[in-house]
Amino acid sequence: MKTNEKSLAYELARTLNDLESLPVYIGFTEKYQEAFLRRVLHKVMSLPDEKIKRTRGALFTYLVKQNGGFDGNSRN
Repeated sequence: MKTNEKSLAYELARTLNDLESLPVYIGFTEKYQEAFLRRVLHKVMSLPDEKIKRTRGALFTYLVKQNGGFDGNSRN
């Protein structure tokens, strides 16, 4: 894992208030492009609290998994 990937994973976990899921975010930074992850993060953080059914972290994970295979989002 590269330093910038680890740094991005920590940023995602802190922003989403979900440090316990840090290993998941590390996996995402290794698999997906940074620009894609930042777009998803922006979308999740722009929603009002009343639109979040579970947690922002859960919504982020769902959206990454749903959209990660499209439009060249993968690092591979």
